[in-house]
Amino acid sequence: MQRDLPFRVANLVERMWLAPGIILAIMLPLSRSVPPLHEFRVRSRIFRWYGQLRDIENRIGNAGGDGALLEELGSLERRAGKISVPLSYASELYALRNNIQLVRKKLQGRQKPQNAP
Repeated sequence: MQRDLPFRVANLVERMWLAPGIILAIMLPLSRSVPPLHEFRVRSRIFRWYGQLRDIENRIGNAGGDGALLEELGSLERRAGKISVPLSYASELYALRNNIQLVRKKLQGRQKPQNAP
């Protein structure tokens, strides 16, 4: 290499062969942590809404405010409908939507006996 290139360039190229090896040694362990990290990020998008749903469900027993809870539930459902997840996580998203419907039925079932004469 020193015959074809100036000394500085040849010396730099010879030293740079070490850099890809070091980069590869660092990247291999990091590459093993990427799939669990991706799974955590996708699932956290869905489970973030479960926290709000649980909060709404816990407030159902409180006196009054059922209309406001229904509006909040509707808002939660609209926002959950806009979540985009990979196809492999669609079942968790559909489970969230089903659970929102269950809380809605529970809330509406609670309203009917109170409104009846």
